Amino acid sequence: MRFFLGFVKTRNITKAVCRYTAFPVVFRPLYARGMSIRLFEGANHAQLYAKYRPTYTSEVYDEIKTYCQLPEASGCDTAVDIGCGNGQSTVPLTNIFKAVIGRDISEKQITEAKKHAPSIDFSVGPAEDLSFLDNETVDLVTTAQALHWMDRPRFFKEVERVLRPGGALVVYGYGNCTIDRTEAQRIVWQFYKETLDGYWDKQRGHIDNHLATIELPFKGWSRLDTLSINRTWDMDSFIGYMSSWSAWQTYLESHPSSSVLEDIRQRLNMIYTDEDTQEVTKVEVTWPIYMLMGRKPND
Repeated sequence: MRFFLGFVKTRNITKAVCRYTAFPVVFRPLYARGMSIRLFEGANHAQLYAKYRPTYTSEVYDEIKTYCQLPEASGCDTAVDIGCGNGQSTVPLTNIFKAVIGRDISEKQITEAKKHAPSIDFSVGPAEDLSFLDNETVDLVTTAQALHWMDRPRFFKEVERVLRPGGALVVYGYGNCTIDRTEAQRIVWQFYKETLDGYWDKQRGHIDNHLATIELPFKGWSRLDTLSINRTWDMDSFIGYMSSWSAWQTYLESHPSSSVLEDIRQRLNMIYTDEDTQEVTKVEVTWPIYMLMGRKPND
């Protein structure tokens, strides 16, 4: 039996310093009025994000490829990944498009991206300003797990400007994870919903509901909700993933010596310890994927 995490109350994020890890992580508020929210800017947090966040399955990029090769599509020449973070959503596009550009508001995230994919054109800037691109020069704009941080009307306006007729906008991400032991899932749920109550940014609700209340700016856009990410992790990796949650790191601002996450590790270790070998077994983790796909009209 598996449980999906639900909605939580929110508060404004200002600054948090992570002391759970061996290094500080600083978070900053809005980049500017009407611009993308900046949450993952610390250099060390960018490294944590790259290490512990799940990567998307090949099926996601198969869907993108199919959508961009339909007869009404503009082609597969140029793709732009907005809110690209460390580049994990950008690199797979190089197998489909001749030219790929990655863009993120965080300089530290772009620094990480360039380390892993030096051949890709990565740059720093907000999603709402794509002035580095000329009108109707792009075949695909993607954004993975980032649309909820953006000023969507301004972003959509820029997307419509830069896309060629027939060009595509694909928005995708993953929802809250489930794990394979019912008792363990309850512990994770309690941490997410109760311990971190009030520490999630208000935009987090869009991830909880898989962008259910957001519509793309093109008529006839569609959703796909049948894919998932599945991982088998050791306990350190799963706890590392939880420690990368922005709400946890915000929580540490007012609870700098908290042992909550370490206590959770110990409780999960007990649940996952094999009675015969006394070894801590792996955790089966699943994230549901959602995809929103739309196309700029050809007429």
